[in-house]
Amino acid sequence: MSKAWVLVANHTHARLFEAEKRAGTLHEIDALVYPEGRMKGRELLSDAPGRAFDSNGLGRHAMAEPTDLRKQGEQKFARDIAHALEQGRQQGRFDRLYIVAEPSMAGSLRHSMSPPTLATIAGESRKNLTTSDVEAIRAQLPTWL
Repeated sequence: MSKAWVLVANHTHARLFEAEKRAGTLHEIDALVYPEGRMKGRELLSDAPGRAFDSNGLGRHAMAEPTDLRKQGEQKFARDIAHALEQGRQQGRFDRLYIVAEPSMAGSLRHSMSPPTLATIAGESRKNLTTSDVEAIRAQLPTWL
């Protein structure tokens, strides 16, 4: 019998479920947390960027390139999730993957996954259900799962 995993994720939490029986219940097998995803940008950066005078005039400006620390953190968390999925696939723990994730995390996940893991994706729902109960998550999945 084929095994399916269900990944429910947003930019700070990910939950992995296993579904072995058709139309059966989901069993949570793992949870990943990225607490820095809830921090503000100024809390993530330890120091202010350097400042310099303009070459022409009296103005001053920051020397560092503008970066989106939250987006970088989301991409790192997506890579961590993709690594966990890759290990599960290589160990033969699932052969079908269903993803329920907020839209930006779903894109980051797809970008971080290897081609063999991408090939296991059987369905996707772009919703944030990380704090929902198992019945609400199950309702987003195909009935024939």
